[in-house]
Amino acid sequence: MHQMIQRKKNGDFVYYTCDAVTTPHLFTTKFGGVSTGHLFSLNLGFNRGDERENVLRNYQILAEHFGVARERMTMTKQIHSDIVRVVDEKTLGMGLGQPMSWKADAIVTNLTNVPLCGYYADCVVTLLHDPVSRSIGVCHSGWRGTAHGILAKTVQAMRENYGADPKNIQAVIGPSIRQCCFETDTDVPDAMRETMGAMVEPFIQWREPKYFIDLQGINQLQLEQAGVETIIDSGLCTKCMQDEFWSHRATHGMRGVQAGVIMLEEKKK
Repeated sequence: MHQMIQRKKNGDFVYYTCDAVTTPHLFTTKFGGVSTGHLFSLNLGFNRGDERENVLRNYQILAEHFGVARERMTMTKQIHSDIVRVVDEKTLGMGLGQPMSWKADAIVTNLTNVPLCGYYADCVVTLLHDPVSRSIGVCHSGWRGTAHGILAKTVQAMRENYGADPKNIQAVIGPSIRQCCFETDTDVPDAMRETMGAMVEPFIQWREPKYFIDLQGINQLQLEQAGVETIIDSGLCTKCMQDEFWSHRATHGMRGVQAGVIMLEEKKK
């Protein structure tokens, strides 16, 4: 675990934060909610077989932590794409305060008191904050999104919509499956090479009979190439730490969903 990553506990609620990110944020774990069975306890996925009321209560717990109405929390709708959406007054609360009507693996905003939620159970979720332009973003990137450069496109969206200078952006790469555990066939490295060329070779390791991919390293490289200088990789592997996090691979899909959440605070007077 990176030295700037902090494990925190409030009652049963266990989560991680990053000292380098200077706006409210966190990465959830399994713990702190009301779900039961194999979804025990802070499941944030409506499509995992949980009771809807349990999931809504889990979001209420998160909303209370951030000090906002649950209806302001705004969700990605992840399809392993490179789609980035802007959260404005018309789209805030997507998925909770209003029916889900978009597909987006990354979302950005400059609205205050609007927590942005990106989801993981092995995939990489990165939280972004520019304190100068006062804008934030959350980006979900599995291997497909990584291959299509979605994280750099999220930085670009913050730049185009809010004038964010990448040099000012604080980025934290959250808990996710790491190279020690992310074994694949040839399809994943081939997709990486097709879109990014030779630059990905240092992040692809062959251990017969499988390839092992460093998704965090590739995402960090994309951030660096986009001009981001403050980048913290949490160092947390969801599969290695399956007692604390749901891992899709470790559970063969029998799992709940965690979230990386970030919110822009109002300016202090």
